[in-house]
Amino acid sequence: MQQITIAKLLLRLGFAGTLAYAAVASFITPTSWIGFFPAFLVNLSSSFMPQEVLLGIFSVMELLLAVWLLSGFKPLYAGLCAAGLFGGIFFANLGALDLVFRDFGLFFAALALVFLSR
Repeated sequence: MQQITIAKLLLRLGFAGTLAYAAVASFITPTSWIGFFPAFLVNLSSSFMPQEVLLGIFSVMELLLAVWLLSGFKPLYAGLCAAGLFGGIFFANLGALDLVFRDFGLFFAALALVFLSR
């Protein structure tokens, strides 16, 4: 049981660190991060908000998910949200596989957190 608790903690720390880094970096240098949004999402949102606003909203969501994961509150649902995020990033950007291949592993690691938290 102790090993499962440590494994869940390590997964949560890893996800929170990854999400927090991406969010903070996108606030510091937004022009470096805007290009990572898939074209369909930028086109969809461009009629009602600038790309910078879209990036800011996404970054705040990443920070909130990072805090949620760190809190340990309902890790099953936090893991599902993380899996949805990383899976969405991966599958929406298959054309940029050289950049998003890591999200494939993060997607399955988030699913592992979900199953460990049941």
